Amino acid sequence: MGMSTHIAAFIPDTDPEFQKHKAVALVCMEAKVSLPAETSNYFNVRYNPYLGMFDEKLQIDLKEGEHYEEWREDSSEGFEVDLTKLPKGVTKLRFYNSW
Repeated sequence: MGMSTHIAAFIPDTDPEFQKHKAVALVCMEAKVSLPAETSNYFNVRYNPYLGMFDEKLQIDLKEGEHYEEWREDSSEGFEVDLTKLPKGVTKLRFYNSW
């Protein structure tokens, strides 16, 4: 079993865009209707919203080639994140290893 490194980006729950989509999702949950596409895409939820979406921070999936690239030099390797390509509102990046 090998080790892999990952990057997660977070938007705080105080972000105005987060608050807007949260309000829309709560109304849809109450009315038992599907989310509009824009809100569905924001939360990366295909069908029904759920309360776990509103945790303190919204985790954003970053994509290799779009937000970051693998980096190698001599006997070092890692990731290079293009900060200008991160989703609007991201205030925190987490680099973590999984086994």
